[in-house]
Amino acid sequence: MRPAFTDVVGNRALCARLCADVTEKKLSHAYVIEGKRGFGKHMLAMRIAAAISCERAEDPASPLPCLGCPSCRKILSGNSPDIIFISKGEKATLGVEEIRRIRTDVLIPPNDTAAKIYIIEDAHLMTPQAQNAFLLTLEEPPAYVLFLLLCESTGALLETVRSRAPTLRTEPIPAAEITAYLKEHIPEAARTDPSELSEIVAVADGSIGRAIDLLDPKLYKPLLERRAAAREFVRLCSERTTAADALRFISSLPQKREELAEQCSEILYCLRDLLLCKQTENAPLCFFADAEEACALAYNFTTPSLLLLCEELRATLERLRQNANVRLTLTALGKCCGLL
Repeated sequence: MRPAFTDVVGNRALCARLCADVTEKKLSHAYVIEGKRGFGKHMLAMRIAAAISCERAEDPASPLPCLGCPSCRKILSGNSPDIIFISKGEKATLGVEEIRRIRTDVLIPPNDTAAKIYIIEDAHLMTPQAQNAFLLTLEEPPAYVLFLLLCESTGALLETVRSRAPTLRTEPIPAAEITAYLKEHIPEAARTDPSELSEIVAVADGSIGRAIDLLDPKLYKPLLERRAAAREFVRLCSERTTAADALRFISSLPQKREELAEQCSEILYCLRDLLLCKQTENAPLCFFADAEEACALAYNFTTPSLLLLCEELRATLERLRQNANVRLTLTALGKCCGLL
């Protein structure tokens, strides 16, 4: 099988399919590339663009795209005039004005590549008016035009738009592949403690973009502290805790409303994993990087006790949303969870 999109992390089946479509000239005139933020939609779109114009596209022994020919280098460096990005800029939505510019621009043939490619970022934020304005151009573009709509959820797109562009769904990237990529390409990852890097990758939840963002110490240090506190909460709830230890822990929790809400949410993620471990051996965990650690903690609880803890945490979050006194809320949480 021909090597396809060799520098794309994850989504190998999708990459192989796209490689075959490019080689056999079976590409559609438009695609919706769906996936959560950080799942690699932008990278995939750029590799599609490079593959279409790759100077070694007809060589079955060469990867596609080859990444080394002048055409590939020009596209991937962002210097091709034939790759046009459409974005909302500083606005909250992508409006009619941005979309209407495409109508006349598509009539101009590509300058020096095989196709003129429009990459519409945050397509899920297109207003209904913008989507309707886009329909005619999307339905009958010139033969040299390809539209790539990057979208977090196709549910935000009109059915008339979805029916004109097949959906390519990106999947969460396995933790091992994210870790390998970070160590090879991101200098900060090599300088990060391995246990902390493992935590960062777990929090990223399959998003390589999120993992890269979290390598900033300003982001991951507070996050690691919240995760450590969540583990400590679970440990205290599972043991016979002295009043002094419980009071010390409750006092260590954030006193600011928003920060406390974030901490409670982190504890809920932890409890959610423990509940899953009680139900199945192959639980898709979202908090724990180590399934054995999660299973060992889950062993200390019954399912009803975990459900009760979850209810107490949700009640605490609701009190915070209703502007209840933070100290009284913390005290109530400690009592309900048997810590005080």
